[in-house]
Amino acid sequence: MSKGKKTTLEDMGREAERRQDNLASDIDELVDRLNPKNALVRWKNEAISAAKGFSGAGDDQDARGRLAVVAGGVIGVAVLVAGVVVVAAVRGRSARDDAADGPAAG
Repeated sequence: MSKGKKTTLEDMGREAERRQDNLASDIDELVDRLNPKNALVRWKNEAISAAKGFSGAGDDQDARGRLAVVAGGVIGVAVLVAGVVVVAAVRGRSARDDAADGPAAG
């Protein structure tokens, strides 16, 4: 014990209680962080915020801006589907033509 400050038994008891409370709080926080359910919720929230940051959503866009983003996405998907249908039709026609020409060439 130092000369300038005398520590009493009561002070030591309060310090022990304070450290015990801090330790209990730290343990509770670790248990909360390691709980798989809480980890999933945390990861989901991080993924959502990352997606919002990437897409520009969530920055208080007006209704027109959100409508334009949704419409653009719908149009993009429609164009993609139409492209797949056209490619499938062209390949199907090509396969039918090859089958029709096959026996005559031999």
